[in-house]
Amino acid sequence: MGCDIHAYVETRTNGTWAYAGDNTFPDNEFPKEKQCPFDGARDYGLFGFLADVRNYSESPVIAEPRGLPADVSAEVRAKSDDWNVDGHSHTWLTLAELLAFDYDQTFADQRGEGEPQVKTVRRFLHDWYFGRLDLLAKLGAPDDVRIVFWFDN
Repeated sequence: MGCDIHAYVETRTNGTWAYAGDNTFPDNEFPKEKQCPFDGARDYGLFGFLADVRNYSESPVIAEPRGLPADVSAEVRAKSDDWNVDGHSHTWLTLAELLAFDYDQTFADQRGEGEPQVKTVRRFLHDWYFGRLDLLAKLGAPDDVRIVFWFDN
C-alpha cells in the first residue's frame, strides 16, 4: 500500500495562523497541489526528508514529527480530524526552517541498486523541491508561512 502526504499552507497575520485556502496556488497542474505545492506528490525521498516517513534512502531529516501545532487553524484541524486514525506523523515546518536547512550537506543514499551513492541533499531533492519553496515564499515572510502536514497509508 502506498503512502501519501496531506499538506496545507497556513500564514500568520497579527500573531494568528490562518489556513491559506484550497486554491492558494491556482496555477498548479494537479487539484491537490492547489492547496499546497507538496501535496499530491508521492515522493518517499521527500517524505523521509520532511518527517522521516518511509525514509528508505536514510536521508537527513529536517525535523521529526511534532504533531499538529497548538495554534493550528480550525480548517486544518478539521481536515486532520477527518482522517482520524488513518492519518499519521502529523507535523509542521515554517518556511524559515525550510530555507535555513543546509542542503549542501552530503549523505549516502541507501535506496537504489548497488552501492549507496553519496550526494548532497540539494541533489537528492531536485530542482522541483526548490521551486516549491519559491512558491511558498510568495505568501509572506518566512517566519509567517508554514506547512502543516501528515501522511496516510
